[in-house]
Amino acid sequence: MGAIRTHLFDASALVKLFLNEDGSEKVKKYFNSHSVFWTTSLCFGEVLGVFKRKFISNKEDFTKEQYLFASEGLVAYIRNGSISIEEVDITKLEVFNEVEKIVEKYSIDLADAFQIVALKNGFPSSLSGDSKTILITADGELAEAAKSEGLRVWNCLGESAP
Repeated sequence: MGAIRTHLFDASALVKLFLNEDGSEKVKKYFNSHSVFWTTSLCFGEVLGVFKRKFISNKEDFTKEQYLFASEGLVAYIRNGSISIEEVDITKLEVFNEVEKIVEKYSIDLADAFQIVALKNGFPSSLSGDSKTILITADGELAEAAKSEGLRVWNCLGESAP
């Protein structure tokens, strides 16, 4: 039996399960053929924000029905356990200090830096080898920063699936 892979969805990749955009087909295919996916509560909120912005800015192309369908789909994946939410305690001073160092080092935003810290210090940090968590992202800057920190990354826009 092979190693069980765990996967962390960044918001930029998670939205691809619900919106048709570059990389969506690859992400959907990968999601449907693997298991053990999770995201952070920050990414969950970011995805809902993407749906909201898309709905508010272009109601002809993203109707209220599509907005609700995408939002309900995301919540359903969480509810049925297809995707888990990993809490990152953003209020802990030592966590925030580490996040700030990542932001300074790579010039990425706080939410992305929290994901790197979650991978390095949260439950996935105990996994190794082929079981080491794969960060799935469509954000090239996050992908490069995470790789520089020694993390496994799949940039779903620029790379083949792992």
